Formats: sequence, C-alpha cells, structure tokens
Amino acid sequence: MIFPYIECDEVVQADDKLRISSSKSFASKDEAAISLVEIEPEAGNGFIDVTGATPLRADNFYLDWQYATDGSKVISARVTTDGAPTTITKTITVITAAEDNLFSSDQDLAAVENNILKYVPAGKNSFKYLHREAQKQILEWFYINGYRATDGSRLEKEDVIVTEELKYWSTYTALRLLFEDLSNAIDDIFDKKSKLYQVQEHRWRHNSLLKIDVNKDGVQGDNEGFLLTTRNLIRE
Repeated sequence: MIFPYIECDEVVQADDKLRISSSKSFASKDEAAISLVEIEPEAGNGFIDVTGATPLRADNFYLDWQYATDGSKVISARVTTDGAPTTITKTITVITAAEDNLFSSDQDLAAVENNILKYVPAGKNSFKYLHREAQKQILEWFYINGYRATDGSRLEKEDVIVTEELKYWSTYTALRLLFEDLSNAIDDIFDKKSKLYQVQEHRWRHNSLLKIDVNKDGVQGDNEGFLLTTRNLIRE
C-alpha cells in the first residue's frame, strides 16, 4: 500500500509563499520503495516532480508555491513505487489581504526587532501566519472576556477596525509567540524576549480603544467600540 500525505497551512494569503510538503508520505513494508513523488498545487496546473536527487530523501518531498488569486485550491500529491501511483487531495483556502484583515504586519515587528525577518521559517517569506495566530488569540480573548456583538455572538475579524492600540497589541502578541517558539530552554535569550513581549502585550491589551462593528451591520459607527481600560461597552 502507498500512503501519500499533504501537509501545509489551511489558510494562506494570495501572493504569500506556501510550502506544500509530502515528506510524511510512505509505503508499507510489502510495497516497493517510493520512486516518484509529485505535487499539483492547483487542479489543472499539472503535477511537478518533487522527488529530488538520488538517494531519495523524504525531507525533499515539498513544493514552495504562491497563489496569484484567492479562492478554494485543490492540492494533489501523487506517489509512485513500481506500479500504478496513488493520489490524494487536500483543499485549502486562499484569501485576499482585505479578507485576512490582519491586525499587525512584518513592518510592525521590524520596528521593534529590526533583524526579525531572519527568523522567517523555511518555506515562508513572511510572518503572516504568525499575525494570523495573534489575531486568533485576540479574538478568542474578546470572547472569553465577554466582549461580544450586540446579539451575543462572537466578534469576527471582519468586525474589527485596526487602531494603533490594536496594532501594538497584535505586534507584541506575535513577537511573544515567535520567541516562545524559538526558545528551547528556560531563561535562554528567546525565553527572556518572549516574557518581555508578554509584558508589552498585556499593557496594550488593557490600554486599548477598539473600534468594533458590534451590531454587525457592516458599518462601524463613531459610537461603536470597546474601551478596555474601563471595560465600557458603547453601542449604537
């Protein structure tokens, strides 16, 4: 039996680099060795050989790609041994920058840590994935702490107008997440940085005036928002 595998981000922004990996593909012991691995980044694009040079190395079974348009994209991985290949598919979502509505940017990170881009992981060319995780954590914080729409539903990213305060909150959240990930020992330099940025994250979280479309009518009014310092909620 042949078991192809596709590993990549579920959501990516258009024109942002994405690594599509098939390195966890394998064949059972009663099967011949893998001889060919191919990836098709989008239906109709055609398969691209990602097998690499002999001897074969599973960590080479990947394709770096960038989508020019948004929408659902069907990725295929095809693995061959000595007979008919086996193919699997995975669907991901490509969104525009406006749809993403990230609360911070790489430029915001670089304003604090000017060499930050050297930590961008292989297979990526930005920290958009990290800003997206910071956004997710901030929206979850809103919900847990009772900041919701007038109908009681969760606030979504499209309901939020990015203010200076929110930008700083997101920036320091992203920096905290990054250095937490880089740290491999308590009190190493990355651990110390993550704790430093956690303090700043807390500061901006509790000193923010946020502009939110709390009634979800698609229009953010002048009197809609949250003042987190006093936990006041103003609704139109």
